[in-house]
Amino acid sequence: MPEPTLTELESGIVQVTMPLPWALDHVHCYALAAADGWTLVDAGLGSRRTLAWWEEALKALGRPAVTRLVLTHYHPDHLGASAGLARLTGAREIVQGRLDRALSVAGWEEADDAGFERYLRDHGMPADLAAASTRAEIGTAVELAVPTRLVDEGDLVEAGGHRWRVLHLPGHADGHIALHDEDGRRLLGGDVLLDEITPNVGRWPDTEPDPLGRYLTTLRRLAGLAPAVVYPGHGPVIRAAADRAAEIAGHHDERLDVAAGALAAGAESAFETAQLIWKDEPLGFHEQRFALVEAISHLERLAAMGRAVEHRPARWRPAGEEARPQRAPLS
Repeated sequence: MPEPTLTELESGIVQVTMPLPWALDHVHCYALAAADGWTLVDAGLGSRRTLAWWEEALKALGRPAVTRLVLTHYHPDHLGASAGLARLTGAREIVQGRLDRALSVAGWEEADDAGFERYLRDHGMPADLAAASTRAEIGTAVELAVPTRLVDEGDLVEAGGHRWRVLHLPGHADGHIALHDEDGRRLLGGDVLLDEITPNVGRWPDTEPDPLGRYLTTLRRLAGLAPAVVYPGHGPVIRAAADRAAEIAGHHDERLDVAAGALAAGAESAFETAQLIWKDEPLGFHEQRFALVEAISHLERLAAMGRAVEHRPARWRPAGEEARPQRAPLS
């Protein structure tokens, strides 16, 4: 059986990297040491294999007493194993964002499978692919821990001998939280900022409209905070957060132009738009639904900017260029 990778990033902070069975092949969780009990941040995918990896990781860490589990957001690679990890460690405190908890229950315990399939079809996905994508989505391994503490923007969490302020940073997920050590200028960032890839910003059925607009606001906020180091959910540690935030904002600016070009070329649905956006990067089965929901988010942002019109449900067309505003600067 493969083992997780443990990397001590600094004294008292260990990155625990768990394999994933997807093109994005890993997720970083974090273990923060403290004399009165360790804190784990995020849990990994909810499979028996993940829990076996956690047993090995905790053994390698010296079987520390774990008193707290913090969940950054409700995506399955971050909270899927939360219930099992809570049982394994006996953690007394389970911390989750208030909005994120509501979304996790709605998305995983009260999921409308037929509604999800209909949503994909409504946005142009062929019926057979929509059915297969729905089966894959509902088959994702998730067992939710029940939080003992729900947090909001500005709350403080004690972890690793430091006080971390909760930041609500939506876009990748509506209820996404991050932990900010203001004195040390460190951010446990989940998926709000990634170095080698851009976080998926998708308009899922349970997402409020215009998630890309919220994510661009999050990027401006991160640029202003300019943490010295961001410990992310995937990929390398980020040590130039303001620069990376600006790069990702620029990427979405370009992607908005590509999406507008797709509409000008005759695309109407998000599925058609996605096929044109990613025409040079063939999409695998798993990536098709992520491309679809990201295309929706770009089309909704174009509409909010006055560059596109949703002329009937889930169908868009170009709007007059004279209404096109400029993107707000990051700083």
